[in-house]
Amino acid sequence: MNILIIGLGSIGQRHLRNIKLVLKHKSNQVYALRKKFKTPLLSKSNFPISANLKKKLNVKLIGNLKEINKKKINIDVAFICSPTSHHITEAIWLIKNNIHCFVEKPLSHNIKNVSKLEKILKKRKKIKTMMGYQLKFDPIINYLMDLQKIEKQIGKINFVTINHGENVKDFHPWEDYTKSYTSNKSLGGGVTLSQIHEFEYFQSIFLDYKIVKKKSLIAKVSNLNINVDDTSSHIFLLSKNKKKIICNINLNFYQRPKERVLRFVGEEGTLLADLIKRRISIFKSKKKTRVINFNYKRNDLFLKEIRYFFNKIVKNKPISNKYNIYNGIKNIKFVNSLFQK
Repeated sequence: MNILIIGLGSIGQRHLRNIKLVLKHKSNQVYALRKKFKTPLLSKSNFPISANLKKKLNVKLIGNLKEINKKKINIDVAFICSPTSHHITEAIWLIKNNIHCFVEKPLSHNIKNVSKLEKILKKRKKIKTMMGYQLKFDPIINYLMDLQKIEKQIGKINFVTINHGENVKDFHPWEDYTKSYTSNKSLGGGVTLSQIHEFEYFQSIFLDYKIVKKKSLIAKVSNLNINVDDTSSHIFLLSKNKKKIICNINLNFYQRPKERVLRFVGEEGTLLADLIKRRISIFKSKKKTRVINFNYKRNDLFLKEIRYFFNKIVKNKPISNKYNIYNGIKNIKFVNSLFQK
């Protein structure tokens, strides 16, 4: 199998390491498309290693996508790990050329080429696609999908808060944070797009609910030297039959220590899910707090999504819409609506 990695930044290198683990007993050739060569070879812990990246990762480098057809390179599967603003155009090219593709989130920084992508997908129904939402494989997020189970423990859910804050300076210690794609508008950066995971699992958890009202505040408020939004706060009134829930989502690019928590406030108790500490705490009045610990490593989630993707390709089975590029389309349309005044 010939595999193409577009972009060898931290996520591109992570996927490449995981691909080699998942396909370790198979014969594969990996090609990599790099343009800027600014990210060094990284360890599993994301620390720079002093070694030749090309030799260490055993990849063949190409300069652009057109080179694939020009040199008649047969690519079976591609991973799009470039800056956000390039994702959708690269996906369109790959799908047009009958190449299965895995697209890192988000699908795009706007909805400009979405309709074009949708038309291509209708013509290439056999091509398998997947979005890089590794939290869909997080056991804590999957636990939270069962709202009935939660309400049996804390009563009717009235209010939910989702908070994700961390400092952009801590993302990539080897580089100047001001040069990162997350810090640059032209590359599709900003906290709202970069942390799109929160909007993805919000929509999945409350799939059966209708958003009756919503209010968004997206702004640059810190002293960070970036030209994108660093604060993103949203409130939604959700309704299902006669049941109503208010959900508040807050994201930022300057918080220390980092935090990623979901709080479900019910009429008989509160459930707190901590994605960093990997535990769920359930508080009930006059009763002892129940704590559920989850034993997994962050990279386990990336490995699970890679295994799922290749399993579907090898067995020639369809990829569910909750994982494929249609989910990416759904989410970029949703997030784009939050920017509308």
